[in-house]
Amino acid sequence: MEEIFSGHSYQVQAEIKDDGPTVVCFDPWSNILDPDRPPFGLRYFSTNSINVIAIKSHGNHWYQREEMDEVVERINQRLAGRERVGYGSSMGAYGAINFSERLSLSRVLLFAPQYSPDMTRFPWEQRWQAEQTGLECRYDVVSEIAPIGGGYLFYDPFNSNDKKHADLITARHPLTPIKMPFAGHHTLDWFGQNRTISRLIKSMVFDIGREGEAIRDRRLDRPKIATYWLNLSAHYLAKNRPMLALQAAKRGTECEKGDLFLARHTYATCLYTHGEPEAAKRIWRSALDNPNETSRQRWLLGQSIVQHGWQELRGEFLETKAVAPA
Repeated sequence: MEEIFSGHSYQVQAEIKDDGPTVVCFDPWSNILDPDRPPFGLRYFSTNSINVIAIKSHGNHWYQREEMDEVVERINQRLAGRERVGYGSSMGAYGAINFSERLSLSRVLLFAPQYSPDMTRFPWEQRWQAEQTGLECRYDVVSEIAPIGGGYLFYDPFNSNDKKHADLITARHPLTPIKMPFAGHHTLDWFGQNRTISRLIKSMVFDIGREGEAIRDRRLDRPKIATYWLNLSAHYLAKNRPMLALQAAKRGTECEKGDLFLARHTYATCLYTHGEPEAAKRIWRSALDNPNETSRQRWLLGQSIVQHGWQELRGEFLETKAVAPA
């Protein structure tokens, strides 16, 4: 592995084996900023014999630190004369398109990107408020740079914020939008869950025009992924259709792929809302009794209690009861 740059805010590593295209990867937002973690995309592309340069961010600051000037310079020096493809998800997808002009990217593969992290311009985006509040956006230029040559933008049209970002981006940049209904914000995970990501990426990097095969496979396979049913359930709840939400959540628990633990919690939440508290409590108790699920179940229950005002559940499930002395 070759180290291109190492600084306070970023580390850049590369694995370049031949003269073919190089994928430039940008880290997504993460709640686990382990400095020893591998950069996003580095392991995947290198093990699949695809040239890669991966930018690891040591913070969730949307690539706005001054070190990006040197990062860009080092990458350009290393990739002189090579074709480059930008790749990223969420914050990383924003980084890929935001620096596409300075990095001379020929095209980009974006999964649920943001148009801008500047909350003064887009106060409706509150999902990452803790990191974005007061962020100095010195490099925020998606709306100013020359339109990128091409690429793809994957997003869930039923995720209102992601749709707003996608519409703003495609209004300026001639990217092909790929709608993935009820994929949620983590659209990239869908391809990883059924192992079509390899074919999708290889076709987009090396064999432009055949990526439709992987996209069609993903669409046909979506009923097998719990994520699809969870987001569909949330959609029905927002439309005040609780029975359909319950049915969709139940389908999610029957899947073999996706976040099955969240699927069970969502189903329990729908049962409790639908007036079947004992059935819901059996699911929650089973999860809390499982050492592998206890921590996350407590967190999810805490979120549901706050969201729905179910304070009666706090004492039963979350508060530690004192044990009477013998």
